[in-house]
Amino acid sequence: MTDLGTIQLRAKKRAASIARRRRSDRYRRVLGRYVSAGLLTTNYDVELNRDPMAIKDVLWAGEIEPRLLELLPAIVVKRPSLLTDAGDLPRDLAQVVASLRKNETPDDFRGIPGADLQRWLPRVGHKDKLPSRLKSFRLQHDDTLLLSDLQDKLGISQTEVLRRALRSLAASTLGS
Repeated sequence: MTDLGTIQLRAKKRAASIARRRRSDRYRRVLGRYVSAGLLTTNYDVELNRDPMAIKDVLWAGEIEPRLLELLPAIVVKRPSLLTDAGDLPRDLAQVVASLRKNETPDDFRGIPGADLQRWLPRVGHKDKLPSRLKSFRLQHDDTLLLSDLQDKLGISQTEVLRRALRSLAASTLGS
């Protein structure tokens, strides 16, 4: 059984370790990037940083500031230009990102609940917009001609023609 003095000593050592990490350039660069991108705010002055971050630096800094880890998957999905190595993800992060891209609630990520990770997706990048998903359809020749004609006549993309057609069909069928 550990006594109170041992517990207090461990807590002091842990607090000193966290304080050292918070003063490190690595931590300050990551936090400065998040703040300059408008993703986080702090109650103390932070030197803004516009340079892309390495994922390993974000993971390291996230051990003392969980908000950094909470936002990381949404950044990978919607703002990968903030990272130097967005294509080289650790396995657990890659699984979370894959779930988010499918619009599914991911598993917990390094102690952060999946629902907390998912709630950041519409707040990063284009606000209130979830990433679109690729769908492939095989259309007959007549259908592609009709799609092209509608695109030209309406002056919108083929994707937007299909979106409008789906919404129109849903409104007439479902009565909404």
